[in-house]
Amino acid sequence: MTSVSQAPGSHVLRIQCHGFATALKIAPRTVCIQIGGVDVCRRRPLQGREVQGMTSGTAALCLGPGGSGGFTVRQFTKRRPAADEIEVAVTAASVNPIDVRRSEGYGRKLLSLIGAGTFPLVLGNDFAGTVTAVGSRVATFKIGDRVYGVKPASTEGTHASHVLVKAVHVLAVPEGLDLHPLAAIPYSFTTMWLAVRGAGLTRENAPGKNVLVHGAAGGLGTLATQMLSAWGARVTAIARRSNSKVCLEAGATEVVEQTDKLFGSLGRTFDATLNFATWEDDLALLGCLRDGALGHATTVHPMLGNFDRLGWLRGMLKTISQKKHHRRALPKGASNYAWVLFKPHKAALDDLRQFVGHNHVSLPIGLCKPLAAAGVAFDHVRKRQPGRVLLLP
Repeated sequence: MTSVSQAPGSHVLRIQCHGFATALKIAPRTVCIQIGGVDVCRRRPLQGREVQGMTSGTAALCLGPGGSGGFTVRQFTKRRPAADEIEVAVTAASVNPIDVRRSEGYGRKLLSLIGAGTFPLVLGNDFAGTVTAVGSRVATFKIGDRVYGVKPASTEGTHASHVLVKAVHVLAVPEGLDLHPLAAIPYSFTTMWLAVRGAGLTRENAPGKNVLVHGAAGGLGTLATQMLSAWGARVTAIARRSNSKVCLEAGATEVVEQTDKLFGSLGRTFDATLNFATWEDDLALLGCLRDGALGHATTVHPMLGNFDRLGWLRGMLKTISQKKHHRRALPKGASNYAWVLFKPHKAALDDLRQFVGHNHVSLPIGLCKPLAAAGVAFDHVRKRQPGRVLLLP
């Protein structure tokens, strides 16, 4: 059964389909979509706020699907920050796998609803740099402060010389730390943190828990292993044999090599499972949870791809069906099952601040390139070459 409703005077349109809720909220400067409990929100850019005489910035503009040839460097006129925003001169911004996929058109159908799926666009969700302007209601930062942080999906991302971001999505850089490695962490840490919480794990209940991390040698998996081991969990990492040392150094108690018969050999012994690797292994991971487990979360679900491939109605129905099918595979007593999409989260940033302050999280940098070489940087990520990739405006 499908129903569509809107309360009088409300900005929220709700769609209910077989128990799977979708909500579209349109406020004066905000568009927020909720699909099956997953939120995607974006602040719309201010119109008419360009100021004559202000200096221009530069950005790596993605022209659309087409690999290395799909980028050009363009100038843009900077705007004043809104009351709750700051402007940051970007020292470094990371290129994440989601940026590569978005450059190829992935997610356009759903992201277009929040103004983030139309080419040309500037990609990038995290950064590190120096504050160059502050909004009228911002008291936490001043011009000259060194900062790092995240920005929601938009067409005005962080692969630029300057970026406007909400002050609440930004953290101060601890004294003595380099900006470059910090630029590689916020997006991945936030996404990982949402998955960990989605599986039912917290700082309070993690000690002594057995957690299985699939894709443990990647960015999300490395950060999850670092955080969970610091919380006192026992992490079993699934990775290639060549990456065993990386996983152990991140804090894994045990590393198991991925093979065709891997999951059957692990048994139903884990309190939580995290899938940062491939959707095809999701059901097998659910089979590793013990009765009464906390739960499971995945960042490699097919929701965005379903909408791209099947359109609105069929994409939603396919997503409903897949999520219900997997949820039913949870063992007795387990209640947490989450499909995770990135969005800035205050509690995640609070934890990131603490972990960075104690030097408990880090990711290796594999390549640094100027904006003009964005295509080369994207190819590095596309080919899954080692290390995180930074663009240096």
